[in-house]
Amino acid sequence: MTHISAEKKVYCYTLEGSRYLFADERVKMHLIDLINEIHRRNGWLLFAFCILDNSAYFIIGADKIAAVVRAIQTTVRKNLWQPPEFRSVRENRMELNGQVEKLETMAEIVFRSREIHRLPLEQGYVNALEDYWWSSYPTYTGLHIWEMVDRSVLSMAFSPDPYVARRQLERFYNADTVRTYEMNEILIYK
Repeated sequence: MTHISAEKKVYCYTLEGSRYLFADERVKMHLIDLINEIHRRNGWLLFAFCILDNSAYFIIGADKIAAVVRAIQTTVRKNLWQPPEFRSVRENRMELNGQVEKLETMAEIVFRSREIHRLPLEQGYVNALEDYWWSSYPTYTGLHIWEMVDRSVLSMAFSPDPYVARRQLERFYNADTVRTYEMNEILIYK
């Protein structure tokens, strides 16, 4: 089980570009492969992600977020659109923009993860959270395991028992609204 060490801080990193930057599912898969490669090479933690057609969101645990952001942006710019089948995407893409938000508490990590996992549902990509494969949500529910996602920290916010944690996380993520007191009740296991 991985815990966040004192030197590692947690951030939400958003990578944005043109309207159809990641619209091709092959591009989404290639982006996930690149993120996995960068993750293995640099040793930072990935707690959650979601890739939409025009943006990608990552909850990252790292001691030096600037190095992680630089590695992601450099690798994406250099490698994402290199295969010939992505020529139209490469020719039509706009410059990548990134935004970093520091998450100070476990409640912020859990709430921000919920927000990014719910984006496909709220933006009309799918009718149910579990139907969107280009996020780490299926990893938390056991539908599909993305190896690069560290589930332990987020799951522990709900319960030390993996089965109970999964059920509470699903209930929390699928709720239409979340009240602050509900979040505080869930986050008793820090």
